[in-house]
Amino acid sequence: MSGINYYYTFPCNSHANAFMINSTGVLESTEEMKKTEILEKYGDVIKHYRTGEDSYYYFRIPDKTIKGGAFRRKKKSREQIEDALYKYYLAKEKEEKESSSKDKTTFEQLFYEFMEHKKEKVSAGTIRRMMIDWKKYYNTKQDFIHKPYKEITPIDIDDFLNGIVNTTEIKDKAFCNMCGILKQTFNYAVSARYISGNENPYRVEVNKKKIIPTRKKPSEEEVYNAEETQKLITEMKRRLQDNPANTSLLAIMLEFELGTRRGEILAVKDSDIANGEIHIHRQIVDVYDVSDLNNAKLKGYKAVEYTKSDAGDRYIPLTHKAMQYIKQIRQINSETGEYYQDFLFVQDGYLINPNKLYNIIKDACKRCINIPVKGTHRIRKTVISTLINNGVPISTASELAGHVDERTTIKNYLFDTDKEKEKKVSILKALGDTTISSESEIETVTNRDKNIILFPINKKAGNPYNKRISH
Repeated sequence: MSGINYYYTFPCNSHANAFMINSTGVLESTEEMKKTEILEKYGDVIKHYRTGEDSYYYFRIPDKTIKGGAFRRKKKSREQIEDALYKYYLAKEKEEKESSSKDKTTFEQLFYEFMEHKKEKVSAGTIRRMMIDWKKYYNTKQDFIHKPYKEITPIDIDDFLNGIVNTTEIKDKAFCNMCGILKQTFNYAVSARYISGNENPYRVEVNKKKIIPTRKKPSEEEVYNAEETQKLITEMKRRLQDNPANTSLLAIMLEFELGTRRGEILAVKDSDIANGEIHIHRQIVDVYDVSDLNNAKLKGYKAVEYTKSDAGDRYIPLTHKAMQYIKQIRQINSETGEYYQDFLFVQDGYLINPNKLYNIIKDACKRCINIPVKGTHRIRKTVISTLINNGVPISTASELAGHVDERTTIKNYLFDTDKEKEKKVSILKALGDTTISSESEIETVTNRDKNIILFPINKKAGNPYNKRISH
């Protein structure tokens, strides 16, 4: 029988309708059953009030905002009040069900809800960095992120944070960023009225001695000394002779005169330069597609009409060298016909990728001039350090750097641009040491100096008489 197909046919008459399900009737029947259930459960709260000609039915609805803690829902007939009671408790049950479901929402689910909200307010780059921290520090703690967020206690927060501090060599900045995810997610829950401020479990109580402090790196790693600067600029000039249309090389040379961020210098327009100054108020940023939070994709880069902070909008005076570099760039653009919306640095009709500057410097340092690789940000630190070391007030240097706070300049951008030998000589001179104690000073001694007879100094004069004179 398995190979036989059976077909049933029905006559096109009223009897066929008997086999059709009346969905409307089923719905109405279900609603009536639910109404009966609610009335059986809550019907006794209905009261009848009569005085003289005034008569109505009512039930009380709790409301802490009014005197007495409740108000009366009134209707003229019993049928009307029962219908109102049914609708009220039906809505209340639905609300409680949704609330119960929300109570079971895990911290991970809350985080992703928060991130969907946050990505409408901040840059895609910020979202990408937060997702990197999430995957690194939170995805490995499945018990914590899968716990309903309303059940997370301050002790749970302590255990989570201390678990990270005790098992990873985390630096203070990374720890701060990692904690930011916890803090912002629970603050979102408060703002969304999911929990009250008093119910927010976030706090930071860890053994801070186990967090690695950010120590200032040695100057030789953070800035170019005079010799390294000269070598790099000479190499850029040599490359420019081989490739006269490459304005990226001039961008690197110009950086040594301005100290801007690499995204800022490549976003400069010709119209930003006037009266011996350059107006920095724009930057190039990476563009990411974060529609899939777990898989941010780099789409490209673009110029935006803002800088890293409000303090980034600034005017920088141009040195003679800077003016010469700009003149050369303009001439190259004129000869090659490069143009894109008045931007100074253009290649093949497009903005220059900021990563290109670093790649040029990296190649030059490693392959040609044999110095440690230091990128464009090290050029920025070199310029700012040079300004301060040559007597420019820190407040002025901070303003030229586009920093909001002078402490940022002092903590992260102030280094010694001298070589180690020069540094030691400066220290000894400052301490009043007049002896020749460094190789650099010995190297500067002339032949005439060698003929000078040196006598001991700082030796206490002795008594020329061996015997005491008595009178």
